[in-house]
Amino acid sequence: MAGPILVVDDDLFFRQLASDLLTRSGHRVVTVENATLALEEAARTPFDLVITDVVMPGVDGFALTARLRERDPDQEVILVSQRTDVRGSEVALRSGAADCLTKPVDANDMLLAVDRALERASLRRERTQLRDENLEFARFHNLHQRCLELLSHPDLEWLQERLTSELAAVCDAQSAALWVIDDRGDLVLRAYRGLLDRQFLAEKMSPEGPLSGRLREAQPWTARDERSAVMYVPLVASGEVVGLAQLSDPLSGDFRPEHTRDARVLGDFAAVGLKNGRKMLALQRLGLRDRETAAYNLSYFTDYASKEIYKARRYGRTFSLLTFSIDNLPLVRVRQGAADAKKAVRGIIKALSKIIRDSDVIAKASDQEFYLLLPETDFFGALMFVRRAVAAVREEPEAMEVEQRLPLMMVGGASTFPKDGEDFDELVHRCRRRMDERRASLQRRLMLDGLPFWDEVDLLLGTPNSPRLPVDERSEPSRRGKVSDVLFDELQAEIAREMLRDPGSRGLLYVGGPEIRTDLNIAAGLESAPPDLASRIYLLGRRVDLESHPALTPVFLEGDDRIARHEFILWLSESAAYALIQRRGHGATWGFHTSDTAVVDGLISKLQAEYDLQPY
Repeated sequence: MAGPILVVDDDLFFRQLASDLLTRSGHRVVTVENATLALEEAARTPFDLVITDVVMPGVDGFALTARLRERDPDQEVILVSQRTDVRGSEVALRSGAADCLTKPVDANDMLLAVDRALERASLRRERTQLRDENLEFARFHNLHQRCLELLSHPDLEWLQERLTSELAAVCDAQSAALWVIDDRGDLVLRAYRGLLDRQFLAEKMSPEGPLSGRLREAQPWTARDERSAVMYVPLVASGEVVGLAQLSDPLSGDFRPEHTRDARVLGDFAAVGLKNGRKMLALQRLGLRDRETAAYNLSYFTDYASKEIYKARRYGRTFSLLTFSIDNLPLVRVRQGAADAKKAVRGIIKALSKIIRDSDVIAKASDQEFYLLLPETDFFGALMFVRRAVAAVREEPEAMEVEQRLPLMMVGGASTFPKDGEDFDELVHRCRRRMDERRASLQRRLMLDGLPFWDEVDLLLGTPNSPRLPVDERSEPSRRGKVSDVLFDELQAEIAREMLRDPGSRGLLYVGGPEIRTDLNIAAGLESAPPDLASRIYLLGRRVDLESHPALTPVFLEGDDRIARHEFILWLSESAAYALIQRRGHGATWGFHTSDTAVVDGLISKLQAEYDLQPY
């Protein structure tokens, strides 16, 4: 049906005449007396045709035509004028008018001009409709292809990355993030892209609580944070919540209704794809596990590590690789039989499985060697895990049963991406080097594992008459003997400077001595430490005048004669390990110092146990 016609003329008689003529011909007509009112009407109602007089008070017909066509370049306009000269018609046509009639207007001429103009308007409307339908079909076809592609790939890692990309594309969003349900029922961040800062993205979210209702509605919703418009897209398959996508920074400044519609369609397909991907992954894992221990095989682990390396490179993340070996497993097999050897392996895998996260992966590389991959874990975190792993193995019943007959010689090594290597082979090589260092460590050669803290201190310090410490070129150097009287103070100052150079690097520092004083170099050196200092520093000794410190935690040990006779520094960080233990007397300072990581870690662990200190 044709749209209304607007008649503009300051002559009431002409307006009435034109209105009657056009109304009798079946047209809807609106009349106004000047250009200002015409522009107001055109702003409220789209007209298929405007018939306007040329000569009117204020804005004339030429100017009105120009303004109307500024708003809509396809606006049909017929000019009516008293002038009969050709020049007037040329000016009318140049202004954008479709036709020009001369007063007095012949009724047939007007109806003919109106029919031509309305036919052109109708053709343009049909053309626009066809174009829009074609664009909509192309958009729907493109969306359909994207949906089918998401369903055609069972690889969960690929699907998570692709989904964020596709959602951002169909919604013209510059940023996207994706959380996927894990085995424990939490929404865990799996992928993100664009302008987002990862530190402001939640690592985990609960699908219960405030999100519960929104997620189960399975309808996208929009909000606005302090930076941009945000759209949340629940991913629900067969009533089961499988994920949540977040889109932000739309190119147009806001999300339009078609964005919400397309996100819903794509999200529905993606939810099914994610659910299928999880099922496929579970089936793959069943087929890729060792029957005896349920650990993954090396083929799966290598593939998983390759994907983790890709993600770490893309998102600037870190992860750690750990290797563990039961060095005397062949001896266990010979002395106690194959059953005990299998029991030892099962016990170690069980112990490790109890302390790993859902995102961590453990694999059996050989009969006596195991690999672990710890996403989002720095080197210091890996060192702490090795300590926890050893403790967990000692408490596992099957491993304990074997150890009652023959202690298991378990050694672990860690490496971190990208600090220690940027591919799997480099990381494994670094792990094995660190395992060799631990094998050559004083910790193993002097069999220090079973000694309490102060017994180990006495053994390491020895006396001038004690035999020399064993030396192995594979291990870090260790020395005992007379040390400089100022070494204890100088080391504190140097460690403080190192911490301030890289305040984000995690570490543990224990400084012990007869007295905790404000003039200790570590206290003075960290007086200006930033509040986000990642290292934790503890001072142990008798209270003197240090009540509080922004970076230090005092541990007051009153009446402990052992700490009153010794001074020590135990430092373990992402980049260094060092221990200095000394006792003063008779004009000389006798000490032991080492950069052997295993010895330093062992001393810290035993110190924590001795005084019931919290681990990092």
